[in-house]
Amino acid sequence: MQPKREVSRENSKKLINKAKIKGKVAKELEFDHQLHGEKFYVTQIAVRRKNGVEDMVPVIFSEELSKSLSEKITEKMVEIEGDIRTYNNQNKNANRHLKLYLFANKVLFKEDCDDDNNNEIFLQGYLCKTPIYRRTGLSKRKITNLLIAVNRGDGKSSYIPCIAWGENAIRTGIMKIGDCIELKGRFQSRTYFKKNFSNPEDGEVKETYEISISDIDLVEE
Repeated sequence: MQPKREVSRENSKKLINKAKIKGKVAKELEFDHQLHGEKFYVTQIAVRRKNGVEDMVPVIFSEELSKSLSEKITEKMVEIEGDIRTYNNQNKNANRHLKLYLFANKVLFKEDCDDDNNNEIFLQGYLCKTPIYRRTGLSKRKITNLLIAVNRGDGKSSYIPCIAWGENAIRTGIMKIGDCIELKGRFQSRTYFKKNFSNPEDGEVKETYEISISDIDLVEE
């Protein structure tokens, strides 16, 4: 990939925020929240990588779209298209954390889902936080964490956590706040152990989500 290339405004709009996943429904729809009188429902889709690992993708359906899913859908294979969104979720302890999910606007039931193109995310947005470049412990893998502001179809913006590896980590590690970037990646889930600082032997397993970058470019506006 070239370090910088020109992307026409017309083409960039088409790639601004698009997501498509194919996988197995891991749980039934549950009520998630209500906004402006409309109810929204959430489920998780298990999307298999080529190495056999499954990413658990949280997907939110509008009340209107969920009506077509009134039957039991657990274990069914589906293809879902939509966009990536985030919002700040406040728990019972008044702590806030960023919640990342795929907002569905189209769903198709499938006979099966092959391993090709099961998890594709296309985003264009602005870097809104200084990238954090680091090397992991013994393996010394190069990693950069980024936060990107991306426009949504409803006129609002989502702040999407992304992670880059290897050469992409080096390139993104020197980017600056305000840079416009275009990326391709996949929706990734992973678990980690969060320690209790008052009792280091105690803690809980948490799940986090991010977009794992496979391709990235600076955009010439």
